[in-house]
Amino acid sequence: MERKSKVTQSAVNAACEQLQADSKNVTVNAVISITGGSFSTVGDMVKLWREEQAAHSAPLLQMPESVTNSMHKAAFDIWAAASSLAGETVERIQSEAGEAITKAKAELSEYAGEVSRLERELEQANIKAIELQKNLDAAQEKAVKVTSENSAYVAQLQEKGSQLSSLKADYAKLQGELVEIAKSATKPAAKRATKTPPKKAAE
Repeated sequence: MERKSKVTQSAVNAACEQLQADSKNVTVNAVISITGGSFSTVGDMVKLWREEQAAHSAPLLQMPESVTNSMHKAAFDIWAAASSLAGETVERIQSEAGEAITKAKAELSEYAGEVSRLERELEQANIKAIELQKNLDAAQEKAVKVTSENSAYVAQLQEKGSQLSSLKADYAKLQGELVEIAKSATKPAAKRATKTPPKKAAE
């Protein structure tokens, strides 16, 4: 990051003269907008410039005492009026600040109550979430158990199906053997039924 150059008295003097030439008020903020720098540093430099300007522009003629007295009286009156106005302003600011503090306390109390309510709701929600998690874990455990049992049933059914297929094959084989036995049993009887009778002796 580039470091800003240090503000010098000559730069501040030039800025003050520029503002004065442009018929603008020579203020610390106005000078800072031209030269940069901090308020405290530039403020001291502007004050020094004003003192030098006042010394250079001092009147050559001695001011009459009556004028000096009038100026002193006017300054006193102005100071008294400013002090009175400042006192009224301070009282008004204190009153407004007191009202603002009272209002802020009331709002803070409302916010605190709302926060407490939300904390209670959050606690209840956490309790429900824990209960739901327990139910979910139980359901998952049950699902795993049911799945395991189903797998066992499927294995048993497959085994029974294999046994049934074997029994069907045995039954078909046995049925075939019975048919063969039945055929064998009926063949001699058929031959005896068709046997030709013996010839009679010649008369």
